[in-house]
Amino acid sequence: MVVSFLFIIFVVRNNYITFNVYYSMRNIKNKQLRKLLRDKRFTSTVRNWGTKSTTYNYRITNVKQEYGDEDPIVGKDWYKTVINIVCSAYTTSHVTKKDKRNGPRLTAEERVDKRFNPILRDCVGTHGEWSYTLQWNPREPRRQVRYALLSDEYSYGNNERVSTELRNFLKHVGISGEIKIGTIKLEPTPGM
Repeated sequence: MVVSFLFIIFVVRNNYITFNVYYSMRNIKNKQLRKLLRDKRFTSTVRNWGTKSTTYNYRITNVKQEYGDEDPIVGKDWYKTVINIVCSAYTTSHVTKKDKRNGPRLTAEERVDKRFNPILRDCVGTHGEWSYTLQWNPREPRRQVRYALLSDEYSYGNNERVSTELRNFLKHVGISGEIKIGTIKLEPTPGM
């Protein structure tokens, strides 16, 4: 017996009622796992160049196989597992000290001026990191999110520009193999 969750949302626009149908992780048979994936919230901070960092707050909305309707937990390993997420992000930048001309070279952490609070800015909001790009090339912010959250590069040492938190969580849940982020819905950061 296959049970699928069906959410119907009615939207009123210009005196017309439209409805959107959402299937919520219908391929995953384990109810506890489905609830865990739906309720889990992630926060990953990724270091940009210099003293700037971006913090991503995201949640998983759907997990499925790229082809077919099989359960991604017990499905075939050679299929790609596609993950859809809802993401909001903000950047943190610090006021930095100037380098002295004949003084020693300072690292990025030593250049941060501790007298000033860090500047927080929503990436989607006005004057944010993605505000201009979302108007002209909406794929670019999503490409940055995919690179930061699920990069497959194998580097020697620790790469501060990518986060492995999502991949490690999915391994513990039992989803392994080739993982790909599908649909990314960008939202403004609440409270900013």
